[in-house]
Amino acid sequence: MDKGSIGIFDSGLGGLWVIKHLKKELPLYDYIFLGDELNVPFGEKTPDELFNITTKALNYLYGEKNCMGVVLACNTISSNIYNRLREWKDKNYFGRILFGIVRPTVESLDKENPVVIFATSRTCQSEVYEKFLHVNVKNYKKVPLPDLAHLIETGGDTLSYISSFKNIVESSVKEGALLCTHYGIVKSDFQKAFPNIKDWVSQEDLLPKYLKNYFIEFPEREAFFNHGGSFEVLITKENVVFNNFAKTWFGKNTDIKIIKL
Repeated sequence: MDKGSIGIFDSGLGGLWVIKHLKKELPLYDYIFLGDELNVPFGEKTPDELFNITTKALNYLYGEKNCMGVVLACNTISSNIYNRLREWKDKNYFGRILFGIVRPTVESLDKENPVVIFATSRTCQSEVYEKFLHVNVKNYKKVPLPDLAHLIETGGDTLSYISSFKNIVESSVKEGALLCTHYGIVKSDFQKAFPNIKDWVSQEDLLPKYLKNYFIEFPEREAFFNHGGSFEVLITKENVVFNNFAKTWFGKNTDIKIIKL
């Protein structure tokens, strides 16, 4: 049987944050992270732009790097074009796995009590997330944060930006959900800005549990993946902030390669 790595694709730091937690919870697998720093942020791009960007990345991860499965560590992509990407994948790389993050995220939210959802503008507009939320959550409010991912990628003042939205969230709300993988990096800023929210749902915690349960449920698919513990970091454009985070999270000798898609 042909075996390969688990690929993770995102615009940048959010996916790297996710893989940090994946490696902690599922350390045996081979991982290849691809961050498209050239096109960051994704949150304001059209579905067609997202499709063009993502299929180039998937061609590289499935084709050049022999990834047997790829995690779309980006809510904007997963919530807007997942079905379109899955059809493309089945046509071009039949048998490979494409992991989205919409369903496991929504199913983790409180079904009865009010929830405030922080996400990119495109994710907030997504009909896919809206459908899942409408079915699974009785009372929710979506708050788009169009500039936050960019501020995280560039080392900007994230606390001041997040705090500027505090007046639109009622003090009675006790649960918050971070529906952008970048946002978990600054979860402490959300906690400071919204002290009334006691429970936070963030995807760096959800995805490792989801993959672990998926592999238990489908052992024949888990068998597609190597257990070598290797790790590769690829980006499409140099970013000093990204490099600093990578070396902080994974060690100063972390090799970061720049590729062209």
